[in-house]
Amino acid sequence: MREIVGFRHAAGILLVLVAGWAWVWVFDRPAHAASSGFMAGALACPAGVEGAACTRETALDVLTQPVALVTECPMVGTLLATHLSLPAGGTHKTFCERRR
Repeated sequence: MREIVGFRHAAGILLVLVAGWAWVWVFDRPAHAASSGFMAGALACPAGVEGAACTRETALDVLTQPVALVTECPMVGTLLATHLSLPAGGTHKTFCERRR
C-alpha cells in the first residue's frame, strides 16, 4: 500500500516551512522602517484662526501620529482630523513634517 506522505512530499513541506520562517525572520520589518519617517498631524483651531495663523501653539487640540512614507500623511492626517474636538465655528488643519 502506498504511503500518504512520502519522503519527497515531507521534504517539500519542510522546505516551504523553513523558507517561510526565514522570510519572516529576515524581513519582519519594512525596509523604510529604519528611516526617520514623517509625522502626520491635525490641528483644531478656534473660530477666526485660519491658514498660517493656525499652529501648534494656537490650536485647541493637536493630534499626531508617525508614518513611514510621505504619501501616508494625507490619509492619516484626515483620519486624525475626524477625532479632533472642534468648537462651533472652528476649523481644522492637517500637516506633514519630517521626524527628527
